[in-house]
Amino acid sequence: MIATPQTFSPQIPVNQVSANQAPANQILPDNTDSRSLLRQQIKLSFQKATAQKKRLLRTDRRLSIATLVLSALATFIAGESAIANEPIMGNWRFTTTVASLCTLGATVTTGIQKQVAPTDLLIESSECAAKLKALSIETIPAMYEVSDVSETYQRLLAEFASVET
Repeated sequence: MIATPQTFSPQIPVNQVSANQAPANQILPDNTDSRSLLRQQIKLSFQKATAQKKRLLRTDRRLSIATLVLSALATFIAGESAIANEPIMGNWRFTTTVASLCTLGATVTTGIQKQVAPTDLLIESSECAAKLKALSIETIPAMYEVSDVSETYQRLLAEFASVET
């Protein structure tokens, strides 16, 4: 899911905006409600980016293990049969078929891994989460420049449009 910056409706006062609406395209007035809303939105975006990063890492790890196991199994079957100079699974046709199916499975798993958990998206989601964490730390003090943090948040949303925020 690609995140797009959300905006405030011009008719709704800032203190009546729900927590699901981001202050992405409007500089908020510098008041307590604005600070709280901006802090909540940054925290929510950080949680989403972190969840996406964890999901991608978990998927990538599982597919990497599957590729490794299938490749190792194919190598073992072919190598052991060659060393023993006889098929380890009945006859040569069956042994080579099993080895080639393991190799095919490893190849398909690698292709799926590149589509489902692309490395560049994993890197982007990690970087986005780190920058959002740093931005959320800026909002810890009671007094911070809402306009500066809001502008930075807008830039992060635009820069990491492919990350769920």
